[in-house]
This record gives sequence, structure tokens and C-alpha cells, in this order.
Amino acid sequence: MRWTVKSKIMAIAIVLMNQLSLSAQNLLNMQDWVEGQGSAGIFGANGSSAENVREWGIGPHGKRVLLWKAIPDGNSNADGGWNSLPFAINHNSMYRFTVWMKKTNSVSGDSYLGCGEVLGLDGVANGNPYFWYGDLPELNKWYLIVGYVHGSGDPSTTSYGGIYDGVTGAKVNEIMDYKFSTSSTTTYHRSYLYYDPDVNDRQYFYAPRVDMVNGDEPSIASLLGVQPSSSEQSYFSGKVGIGTTDTKGYKLAVAGNMVTESVKVSLQGAWPDYVFTKEHQLPTLQETEKHIKDKGHLPGIPSAAEVKAGGIDLGEMNAKLLQKIEELTLHLIEMDKRLIDERKVNQNLEERLRKTEIK
Repeated sequence: MRWTVKSKIMAIAIVLMNQLSLSAQNLLNMQDWVEGQGSAGIFGANGSSAENVREWGIGPHGKRVLLWKAIPDGNSNADGGWNSLPFAINHNSMYRFTVWMKKTNSVSGDSYLGCGEVLGLDGVANGNPYFWYGDLPELNKWYLIVGYVHGSGDPSTTSYGGIYDGVTGAKVNEIMDYKFSTSSTTTYHRSYLYYDPDVNDRQYFYAPRVDMVNGDEPSIASLLGVQPSSSEQSYFSGKVGIGTTDTKGYKLAVAGNMVTESVKVSLQGAWPDYVFTKEHQLPTLQETEKHIKDKGHLPGIPSAAEVKAGGIDLGEMNAKLLQKIEELTLHLIEMDKRLIDERKVNQNLEERLRKTEIK
């Protein structure tokens, strides 16, 4: 492919836009994530300065980036990583905590990703909450660790976090979620290597993030830089707007066209089989005609003005239309019975007339 100046500019613009979208919402201030040792800005070192080194290396996407390297000193205690300073949160919202990790040499010690000032999903306080700790699935391989803290009002007890393979994008392990209490105002990000006696081990960390889950956060796929597996599940505790910021109170609002292979509506109200019961009062055709002349639309069906102002509920509208079809079917059945009776009467009259003519 021959690159023109225009195509090169467009490619650079796309890369810059992707980088901006990835950094735009990160609640962790990364400006002091620079070469050096020990603590850095909001990141307080876990262990000695010598156990915490920031240096250039190859990151999960194959590019040279600044990594945080944990170098255990053999004391098998705090062996690298950080506790961030607390940052403000809205306890009603869900937040996503992420970090890339890679371990080399051995599986000694444990890797951690955690937070603070949260409850378990069962509502019980947890003074030392970790989304996950243990050994990564493989040595010498990057993994993205993803944990969620649910909003205080979220009744879900399902954990959506996981460990993602940095090569395939597959979710290879489930991990634990937490939730905020109604009194929560801050939390923090923490990720460690702990209890590693092997001085030849190295634990690498990259790109720690905290994002509010509101539809503006980068997707897991964009963080991974690979296509997600077909079984990946996404969860949103609040409302989602596509092409609009005003969901009008609905869980999902789409401004524009949408295409789908199937839509299933779970109707909460009664399905109109009641039309066929003896208790149902079938309106006469004369009553229906009068309503149409007076109102300009069928009884029980919203007018054009009402639809324009408030739209329609697909499940409810299908039920109403079925009710009209069923009522029309009953009228047709009744009319068919009358036609049969009239044919019999006509046949009798014709027979009598024929007999009269013979005489």
C-alpha cells in the first residue's frame, strides 16, 4: 500500500484520538509516572525504593512504554507495587479498576489488585478488599486485570470482573466485585507483589486505571487492543445512551436507526386472550364506528398525536393490536353465522317459490 500525505495524517489522527479516549476518563493522575524509583505522585510505593523501579520496557501491545517493575529483596513481605492516594467517587455509580501485569522467573509470592472503603456484594464491610490475588495464569505473559465496584443502590450480587489474556483477549478467570456504601466518598487503587522470597523474580505493572462506568469509559476491547471473545459479557448498572445523553429515564436509549436479528419483548401485562372469555364485553361495530367518527382512531389505540409525543411501547402495542384482531375475528365469525342462516332462509324461500311455480 502506498501512503499519501493525507492518509498518513489521517492515520496519525486516529491513533491520537484513540490515545485521548483511553486517557480522558482515568481518575488516576499519571503525570508523575516517570522513570525513577520509589513513590511517584499519587502512587505510594509498596516496599522499599529499590523494590519499585519505573523503567522503559516492552508493554502488552508490543511497544516501548514506562513500566513499574517490582524487584523482591528476599524478605518475603511487601515486594513492590503501590497504594494510590484516595480519590473522590459518587457512591451511586459503578467504577472499573484495571491494571496490566506480567510475572517472570517463578510463581513465588502473590500478585494483587485491590481497592478500599467498600462493601462486599452481600453488603458486609470488608476492611482489606482485593478483586483478586494469586498467581497469573502463565509466566512471561501480559494479563489485564479488571475489577468493578458497584454503586451503593445496585442490588446485583454478580461479579463482572476478570483476568483477560493479553494476546487472545479471552477472559480466562473470574474475580470478585465489591460495592460502595451510601456513606462512601473516596476509594483508592492498589496493586502489589507480596511475599516473594525469590530475588530473581520480576513483577511488571502497566497502565493502572479507574473509570466511572457511564458509557464514556473505554471498552475492555480497546484496553486490550484485540477483539474480545464472543462470550464476553458487559454490564452497566445505570442508563446507556447511544447518540444521546438524554435517556428519558429508560435503561437504553438510541438516537437513530438500529438493526438487529431478533427482538424479544417480555410483556408484563395480560395477553389479550381475555377477548374470548364470556366476561369480555365485545364492542359493537356501531360503537366502534361512532368512536372513529368522534376521535379519529380505534378505541384503545393511541392517536397519532399521542404517538408523536410519547412514542409507543412495542409489547403493549402488539397486545392492543392483537386485541383488535381478536375482536374483529369474533365479529367475522358472527357475520359468517348470519350469512349461513340467511343462505338457509333463502334456500327455503327458493324451494317454496319453485313448488308454487310448479303448481
